[in-house]
Amino acid sequence: MKQSVTLKGNKDGFVLTLDESASFATIIEELEQLLEHIKAEAKKPDPKKEAKEEPSKEKKEIYLEIFSGNRLLTDKEKELLTEKIKSNSQFVIKKFNSAVVTYESALAWQEAVSLQMEIQTIRSGQVLQAPGDILFVGKVHPGGVIRANGSIFIIGELHGIAHAGFEGNAAAVVVADFHTSAQVRIADNVQIIENQSIADAAIKKNEFAFINDLHILDFESLDQLRKMRPNLGKVTGGLI
Repeated sequence: MKQSVTLKGNKDGFVLTLDESASFATIIEELEQLLEHIKAEAKKPDPKKEAKEEPSKEKKEIYLEIFSGNRLLTDKEKELLTEKIKSNSQFVIKKFNSAVVTYESALAWQEAVSLQMEIQTIRSGQVLQAPGDILFVGKVHPGGVIRANGSIFIIGELHGIAHAGFEGNAAAVVVADFHTSAQVRIADNVQIIENQSIADAAIKKNEFAFINDLHILDFESLDQLRKMRPNLGKVTGGLI
């Protein structure tokens, strides 16, 4: 008879695999039996260990991953599993894992890897945020903010703040016309572009901002972008 729950060890602890075709009631029943068996085995005296080690009063926590295959566990099912395991073992659930994702997770992933397009004006105090890369057409006024987890491509005027990779993605870039006063941020790096810098011929040629090998925010001409960030061509559909 096929077991509904199986326990195997790995380098990080243990993995408890749940049979995706079994009823949840059967899984709970077999889990209780498994935990009782483990508890009984742990109580058995081990002469070899007793000779080497003194008994410890503290229970050692053991990390456990629960894998449910093609079954998505509900919050209530997760709570019940957590309660059973916590009260009957030394296992600490590290994470729940499965071979499928929820619609919400799939949608969030799609948004994160897709190029979002926005045509609008961002005024002072307004913030436009994107989960991935964004192509912005319009004007960012002073005090306005556009930020993205990925890269920012601006067709228009940037007078406010453009913050790419705002959750720490140092590979992100900002593509814009940097001839006006603005603030550019990539991850934790900040560069303020002031009016007096516009007269600098080098600044005029610089058309995208990036983090260089020295972990400093730098600028480079747009014709170098494909060479330095080849994957951006896929994201933008060949626009870059």
